[in-house]
This record gives sequence, C-alpha cells and structure tokens, in this order.
Amino acid sequence: MRALSYSTAAAFLDAVRPVLAEHEAEHHLVLGVAEAAAADSRAGGRLFAATVEDDDGPALAAWMVGPRPLLLASERDDIATAAHSLADLLAERGLEPRHVIGAVGQIERFVEAWSRHTQQSPRVAMRQRVYRLDAVEPLPTVTGCLRRATSSDLDLVARWMHAFEEEALGALGAPSASAARDVAEQRIAGGHIHLWCDPDPRTMAGSARPTAHGIAVNAVYTPPEWRRRGYATACVAELSRHLLGSGFEFCVLYTDLANPTSNAIYTRIGYRAIRDFLMFEFV
Repeated sequence: MRALSYSTAAAFLDAVRPVLAEHEAEHHLVLGVAEAAAADSRAGGRLFAATVEDDDGPALAAWMVGPRPLLLASERDDIATAAHSLADLLAERGLEPRHVIGAVGQIERFVEAWSRHTQQSPRVAMRQRVYRLDAVEPLPTVTGCLRRATSSDLDLVARWMHAFEEEALGALGAPSASAARDVAEQRIAGGHIHLWCDPDPRTMAGSARPTAHGIAVNAVYTPPEWRRRGYATACVAELSRHLLGSGFEFCVLYTDLANPTSNAIYTRIGYRAIRDFLMFEFV
C-alpha cells in the first residue's frame, strides 16, 4: 500500500469523493468538513489530508486540521494494513493526534497501530451514533415557531454555543467563551443558526457541513430551565423539514450515546441510526 498526502481540501476530495460518496451519509463527517474547507478560503490551518491506497483505490482516508481530532473513513471491511501505513505517515510528519474519530470495527485497527508507534495508551472518550433523516415524522404540536438567528441574537447564541460545547465535550475540553462567540458570529452571518421561540428563544439548532445531497444538524441546545417541554424536538424537526424542503435529500445528526434523551428525541422525529463511531483519546 502507498500513503499519499494532499496540500488542499479540493485535491483530497478529488481522491476520496468517488469512493466515500457511495455512502455519503455514513461518511458525512469527513466529506462535510473537507467540502467546507474547500469552499472557505480562510480555512486551512495546519492541514493533514491523506489516503492510503492500493490497486483498488483508496483503502483509508484521513483528515486533521491543527489540534482537532483526526477523522478516519473507509469503505473497506479490513483496514489493518492501511492503518499501519497511515501511522507511519503521521510519525514521519511528526504529528501526534490527541483524539481520533472513526467507525466501530475500523477505528480500532488504527488505534492499535498508533499505540504501537507511540506507546501511548488509548481510551474511549466518547461513543457516538450517526443518524439519517429522509422525512420528518408527524409530531405533537408545540407552542412557538422557528426563526433564523440574527445579529441581535449574537450574545444569546454565543452563550448557548459555549454551554453546548461544555456539555458536549466535558472533560475533553470546550473552546473558550471568546472562541464560541467567534463561531456564533460566523454561523449567524451564514444563516446557519435557528432558534425556537415561544415567544422568546427557548432552543437553538444549527445546520452545517453541506455535501452533494445531505447536510448535518448540530449545536442543538436548550437551557436547563426550558427542557422537557418539547422545544428541542420541535426545533430540530422544523429545521430538518426546512432543510429537506430547501433541496437536501437527507439530514444527518451525530449524538453522544451517553445521552439517551437526545437519542430518543431524534428517533421520534424520524432519524434512523446508520453507523456507530468511537472517539479515542491518546494519553
């Protein structure tokens, strides 16, 4: 096998899209972040984008920017050999990812290879599940309505974004409040944050990482005082309906399996589990 690296997101996509797009929803994370980077001239940073290939094409795709997690994707059942080649390439580049995310049944092979390279001890930091939605199920009526966040909502969205990251990432380390504000400002300007209001904002949800046929729903957050009233379900359902109506064939959602409440909410809306993922931390 041969390991190849790419200096741009566009070049990486040219290499992996023909293979990964066959199951676009399952590989939406890698495809989505690469598509976003290719579309944004400000994106880039310390990019590591690579594939491990044989005569049949890419066996393993890898994407990492700066200190963010290493993302892995593959259509192969067995990536053991490819995982060793990727570990060799990372070591040659002097890169040491702290976190890695990949599908159950695949990521374990890379973790084994990387642990032998570095003598670091891996631990499961998060168990995740990816869901796909093609149509929104009928749901009980909830008071309120969905609206797009505007610049006047910046302070609120920034606070909620920071609180969401703290809850979602916990001990993994959430971005600072100032970083959350920068993200909130960018996402509001792009029209990617929506609020469920009754009549004031009660829940937030965002859209992200559009690909050829799908888009992710993320950043779903309800302050504790407004939970268990159906606001999150209504917000995600209406945003998902809006996204499907705007031309996307499907929506995807990534959840933490340690949060049964959110997983139950999404299945009621019509999201169906399609693949499980693991996030490993090397310590």
